[in-house]
Order: sequence, then structure tokens, then C-alpha cells
Amino acid sequence: MNILLDFIPFQEAGGVGGAAGFTQAITNAILNYQQARHTFYAVCDSQMGVGRLVDYQAFAREHNIILQDVAKTSLATIVQQNNIDLFLIFIGQFYKNYALQNISCRTIVFIHDIFDIERNDNLIDLSIYDKNKDSLWQQAKRYINIFSKRWEKQTQQGYKNIIALCQQTTTTLYTVSNYTKNALEYYFPEIKNEIKVCYSPLREAPQTEAIENEALRQLILSGKPFLLLLAANRRYKNARNLLKVFPRLKRRFSDLHLLTLKYGSIIDAQHIDIPFLSDADLQNAYRHAHALVFPSFFEGFGYPPVEAMRYGTPTIAANVTSIPEVLANAAIYFSPFYPADIYKAAVQILENKDVLKEQLRCRYTEIIDRQNSDLARFLADVFNQ
Repeated sequence: MNILLDFIPFQEAGGVGGAAGFTQAITNAILNYQQARHTFYAVCDSQMGVGRLVDYQAFAREHNIILQDVAKTSLATIVQQNNIDLFLIFIGQFYKNYALQNISCRTIVFIHDIFDIERNDNLIDLSIYDKNKDSLWQQAKRYINIFSKRWEKQTQQGYKNIIALCQQTTTTLYTVSNYTKNALEYYFPEIKNEIKVCYSPLREAPQTEAIENEALRQLILSGKPFLLLLAANRRYKNARNLLKVFPRLKRRFSDLHLLTLKYGSIIDAQHIDIPFLSDADLQNAYRHAHALVFPSFFEGFGYPPVEAMRYGTPTIAANVTSIPEVLANAAIYFSPFYPADIYKAAVQILENKDVLKEQLRCRYTEIIDRQNSDLARFLADVFNQ
């Protein structure tokens, strides 16, 4: 069988974060399953970078994968010229600007979330102004894009291609949580195909006590408690409200520090912002954090709390979208819209880090079991078993 893989997530937005991690984990599972019996190709885009988490060119060489450049050849032509039997699209949203017509082979598509559809419906952009980073002109432009419905029209246009592909009888549609499945059914009732759920598999995590990043090393060596927030540059991760709460937390817990990734600025001496951590350093950040803070407005699945569970590190988390589904009783929840609620949850975990110890252990086992069983079903779909 000739299989066309999706390497665009290794490149999109610098190739970091959950999309790249998901693609790495699921690609490795496919290659390890029956690599010798099949020929593998992969879609890439030469107009984008190679990616920081995975260098897709080196990965292709290592696994004898034949790269196909969508910037030079259409997807339909790639499928036809290479006699592709199966096309796997790991992040459907990344294909909104590519031509998806006339793809003649069997196709499996993952859509992880549709937050850009939901954000236009619930007008959440009206409430995400960050005084530390946004000018009044930037906020005014956001209002103009919302009330003129420019963003809404762009989003609806962008989804036309991928939703049309999902409606074809040769397409199998997957998502990564029951929440996103329900959202797809609500916003796109024209999809008649079954929507299958496969919890995102965790990728292998490198383990080492050596810490490359000097700021992280000094923070850990200090022994000071710290809260961890990832992807703080992305507005929908809601760094703004946590940063609003942090000064109040310091009044009660004077040694407390805050470690953010990629926020782009710092608010005081006990706030440390790091632009990038290697995989190994990220594992050390999880391991040594007093707690992970996960205040996102939207999540299709949400890797970080599960990755933190691996080390018994608790999470305080927003009580929205897929987050309560995935974490169940193994988190302390708050409304992401109310700073006082974030404060209350943080105080609870700072006063007793072990308050969720047993729930974390049990839920981590449950999630791993679910991920393994879902992945087995997905691989059976891939290989027609």
C-alpha cells in the first residue's frame, strides 16, 4: 500500500506545540506498526520552515519517506502520480488554503478543534485585551474585524474545502475528544459520515537531569515554588488573566515564581519568561513545577496537563471545552473569565500540592489506557483490519 503522510504540522507556526507533537506520535505509531510492508510518502511545503520540534527533512531521510512538495504540485496530482492508496491528514485545519478537490484515494482526516468557528460565535475576542502587550489600536482593529464579520467570513470560507472533503464517502473523519465531536456535529450538520474519537497519543519524552536553559536551571536549583504556563504568546491560552492574578498570589506566597513560555515580556522580578525549551528541559519544568496552570479558553484535547500528570504535577485548569472531559476529577477547576476564581484555585493547590495525588495517579492510568485502545482502533482503520 502507498501511504501519503502529513508533515505540514511539523512546519506550521514554527513546528512547535501540540500539533507537531501529535503528528510525531501518530506517525511513529504508523511506521512502527507495519513499515516494511508499505511505501510511505509525505506532504510538505517548501515555502515553510522545517520545524523546531521535528526536522521533517531529517525525519524523512531516517525513515525512507519520499517527500512531496505541495507548493509545487497539487495534492490531487501527488495522489495520482504516486498511486496513493491512503492519504492521512493529521491536522485538517492546516489544509484550509490547499486545493482538496479531486483527491481520488481513501482519506483519513483529523480535525482537532474548531475554535476559530466558536470564537466568532461566542465573540470571545471582545474580552481578551492584554494591557501588557496590546495597543489601543490593536484592540480597535480586533473590534472592527469582529463587528464587520470579516473574521467570520474568512473562517467560513476557509472551512469549505476541508468540510467538503469530510463529506465524501471515501473519507473517514476523526477528532481527539468528545467535545470536538459534538462541536463538529453542531456547527457542521451537513457531515453525515461517522465522526470517530481518538484521544491524542502521548509522544515519547526524553528524560535527563541535565538542564540546558540557564534560567530554568537557576529557578529549579533555587528550590522556590513556581507555577508553569505554556504557549503564553497565544491569546486563547489566556495568559492575561493569570498574569493579573500573579501579583495577588505573591502577597500570600512571597517566594512564589511564575514561569511562562513565549509570553514575550515579564511583569516583575519573580516572573521568568523563556522563549523556547527543548523537550528534555520541558520535562524538567513539568517535574519541578508546583503546579501547571491551564487557563485556556479553547482546547481540542490539551496535552500539557496529561504530560504534567506523568510526574505527579497537579493542574489548575479552565472548566471549558474538552478540559474537564480529559482531566475528569484530576484537576482543580476555575472559570477562565474570572481572575478571582483563578486565584481561589491557585491558593488551594499552593497550600496543598498533594491534594490531588491519588486522583492524578488514577486518571493518568485511565488516560493512557484510553489513548492506547484508541490508537489501536485507529491503526486498524489505517491498515483495513
